[in-house]
Amino acid sequence: MTQTRTKVLLSALFLGLSSLGATAQTVPLGPNPTLGGGSYSTGGGLTVAMEARDIDGRLGLCGVWAQSKQLTVYTRRAASRVLSKGSVVLGGEVITHNFDFLNRVNPAETYAGAPAGCVVLNRAWQAIDAAKPLDIRIPRQRVYTSSNEKGGASPRVFFARSEDNNPALAKGSLLPSRYSSFSSGAWSN
Repeated sequence: MTQTRTKVLLSALFLGLSSLGATAQTVPLGPNPTLGGGSYSTGGGLTVAMEARDIDGRLGLCGVWAQSKQLTVYTRRAASRVLSKGSVVLGGEVITHNFDFLNRVNPAETYAGAPAGCVVLNRAWQAIDAAKPLDIRIPRQRVYTSSNEKGGASPRVFFARSEDNNPALAKGSLLPSRYSSFSSGAWSN
């Protein structure tokens, strides 16, 4: 492959990624991020904190997500699948379906100032965007179903929107934390 052709292909790839809005920017969340999320049917849940902002004249979204520290084995690794089905609505307009840009943080009473991941969307920022309501929507979904060969009752675990404003603070397991907490760094008790 010629050097010129390689540069053209790399430039096209870069422009393609740029149009998707991918960015590695991390900024502190403002004082009043919008919260969303939900709970697992076995207890515990996850919280998303997000805000819309002007990033170089484009509409940007910045946010974090947190998951309960104590979860059942059925839900420990479900967050990425659950978040992948979420969407953000700004003033009645769906503006993204992608939550890959969110940074993971520990559950907290407030997410103001949390180190948020941001994405720049392919839409110009409008001053009115600051006043529009932001709605984080994650649909009800099945997280786990066991197959029972004998035809008996099998566990089914669902994720659904919660009335709780911050479901990541809820415990999702009755077992002691040493049996139900994540063992790596920030997740161990």
